[in-house]
Amino acid sequence: MPIMWALVNPKIGEREVLAAMLEVDADLVRTREGILLISNKSFASKAFEKDLSQLSIELLRPSFKREKKR
Repeated sequence: MPIMWALVNPKIGEREVLAAMLEVDADLVRTREGILLISNKSFASKAFEKDLSQLSIELLRPSFKREKKR
């Protein structure tokens, strides 16, 4: 079940929007276990995935051809 969503200007980057959402609703994220973020390949970044894992959020996205299957 979705717990957060946003409608934003398409000129704003997706990662920046998600980071702002997680900051604004930090208590919502902190009180839930097992959050799964389903995204497209635009969220691919080791640093970004590390930040999400520190919040106990698992990122599910398609694999690139050059990486092992996720």
